[in-house]
Amino acid sequence: MRNFIKQIKQNIRAKRLNVFLLFLALAFMISLLSKLSNPRTHTLQFAFQPTKLPPQELLIQEQFPEVNVTITTNGFNLLKMAFQNLLLKVDFSTLEKDDQAYYWNESMHRSELAQFFNANTIIENIRPKTLTFMYATQFVKKVPVIVKLHPNFVVGYDLERPLQSQPDSIAIVGPKQYLDGISEIATQKMEINAVQKDIVMTVDLDVSNFPEYLKFSKTEVKITGKVDKFTEGKIAVPVQLVNLPENLSLSVFPKEIPVIFYTSLSAYKAIAAKDFRIECDYNTLDLSSNVMIPKLVSYPKSAKTAELQINSLEYIITKKND
Repeated sequence: MRNFIKQIKQNIRAKRLNVFLLFLALAFMISLLSKLSNPRTHTLQFAFQPTKLPPQELLIQEQFPEVNVTITTNGFNLLKMAFQNLLLKVDFSTLEKDDQAYYWNESMHRSELAQFFNANTIIENIRPKTLTFMYATQFVKKVPVIVKLHPNFVVGYDLERPLQSQPDSIAIVGPKQYLDGISEIATQKMEINAVQKDIVMTVDLDVSNFPEYLKFSKTEVKITGKVDKFTEGKIAVPVQLVNLPENLSLSVFPKEIPVIFYTSLSAYKAIAAKDFRIECDYNTLDLSSNVMIPKLVSYPKSAKTAELQINSLEYIITKKND
């Protein structure tokens, strides 16, 4: 019996608490509605979105200005504004301009801001009154692509020719004062290891150090390279004498010089002595010495490198009989 009475008392207390909480919630709601119904003054910040900017012109400001609009309205309207995107689209074809900037004036564009508010809202103030948008005329410049890819080859393998970029050049669009200082654009630096097959890969261009408002016709290029087995060869090449006076005869020893060259296995058999040219130029002869300095003036394109095994020659000069 005592437990039953105790349970009834607890139920009564719980009902009283629920009634109290209900009245408290109602009081809070009435207070909130009252506050939202009252007029309030608040400042909103609008960002700008350029529209109808001529295609040959480019805004060159790092950050667009913003405008602060102070309004008086009730709390309900302010609550609605909190969920709106406060972005003002600016028609640049309607703005005043000179050869450096566009100019926005709040007195001429107040109606564009008013469209964000209803009839119960009063625009108290707009700051700043004027805004400046710097611009530049865009130009196009074509620059070569420099490949910064570095392959590390398996022993005995190498490139038949330097790595190629496809395309080998790109167009950059932007203000002339920035384009004048750009002569090339490089790929991202990258190493690839254990290379023994042809290289075909896409690599990003390194645009990190360029102004953000420059535009690139490509931001990545295809890199290709023909890889083959390579070997070293040696061949004897005759020495050619040039610029020798007609009244003199000159003999050099030895008359042939071994040339060490590095080439692919596929091109090795086709390389002959006639593909190389070694010259000794009489005009560069130092008569006080007893040697001539030969120069390797040409070698076949299929050879990656070539060098003389002998770097000086003995000579004898005699006069021809009249």
